[in-house]
Amino acid sequence: MARYVFDNADHRNRTRFDSLAVFDPDSHAVLAAAGVAPGWRCWEIGGGDGGIARWLADRVGTDGSVLVTDIDTRWMAGSDHPALTVRKHDVVQDELPGADFDLIHARLVLIHLPLRRAVLDRLISCLKPGGRLVLEEFDLEHPLTPLAADARHRASFDAVHLPFLRALRAREVGVDWATSLPEEFAARDLRDIDVRTHTVLWRGGSDEIRLYRVNVEQTSDQLIADGVSTRDLDDFYALLDNPEFTAWSHPLMSISGTLPSH
Repeated sequence: MARYVFDNADHRNRTRFDSLAVFDPDSHAVLAAAGVAPGWRCWEIGGGDGGIARWLADRVGTDGSVLVTDIDTRWMAGSDHPALTVRKHDVVQDELPGADFDLIHARLVLIHLPLRRAVLDRLISCLKPGGRLVLEEFDLEHPLTPLAADARHRASFDAVHLPFLRALRAREVGVDWATSLPEEFAARDLRDIDVRTHTVLWRGGSDEIRLYRVNVEQTSDQLIADGVSTRDLDDFYALLDNPEFTAWSHPLMSISGTLPSH
């Protein structure tokens, strides 16, 4: 498979996981709405640090099971639960783990995969009749700086953020994948399609806004090659520490659908 833009082994991933945890309650809510219940068999893909998988394991209980997979499982230390199994797995090309899952969930995974539509087909093939698929992805095309923001702040942010988006596109990240997912679900005859979107206004100096710094730091070489100066980067990092600056989080779109039982 193509290598992820963000190196799984990078120590800064701990900061990324901590920042993304702000969306955990929304993920819990969409999974609860999907009906996850005791006894269910679940597959959590791209499990990261295992937080969502542990929540699922608590929901399904010892009569159920949760398989959590990732191409790198080093961040899942401590993910021990009688209902939980951790496995190293590449969802693009490795053998699929079965075809009888009540629930399959992935957050911020397929957006990184050039073969995302083929992977979507693979996931649907692993659902039992009546099973639920829940995918959550960032809408990367949504503007992040508020219109009321200081013009100098917007300019400093965009001087780095726009080249960052170009870098993602060059690596075949699906910047418009999230907004296309409801139609992708419908085209595959999934039913009861539900779409929920959540975004948060982050203030400079907050723990969550560090997500933007980590992302840029891990792509800085490519950004500099694209013409971003070290001064631009320094101004961007300073802005993220400035409590007078605010930026929207990327909207997290949560899309769920059911495989027909007939």
